[in-house]
Amino acid sequence: MRDETDDDKNNEPPLRMVLFAVNETYWLAQGEEFLNEMLKGSGYFPTPVTCILFTDGNELQEFIGPDMNVMEFWGINPDVVARLRRDNHLKEIHAHQINPDPDVT
Repeated sequence: MRDETDDDKNNEPPLRMVLFAVNETYWLAQGEEFLNEMLKGSGYFPTPVTCILFTDGNELQEFIGPDMNVMEFWGINPDVVARLRRDNHLKEIHAHQINPDPDVT
């Protein structure tokens, strides 16, 4: 059984960090408040960091929608991602594994 947290009580989603990746190019999509800690590799940041892998820029643009530009996200150095991977703080998933419509099973 899982303990109830303040997030559960407030119906707020859990804190998390999300990266988008195309080849060896990475952007921070969620979790900017933890950016410094993640970059330094010290202090608290929610783990695992989820990294969504895209085949190409077109697939990424389709995922984020036409009103969003990837240049609005923080770019993340590949060495930081390599450290997260090495420290087992990275969960990589392919974009096609994500179901964007929660009503579709």
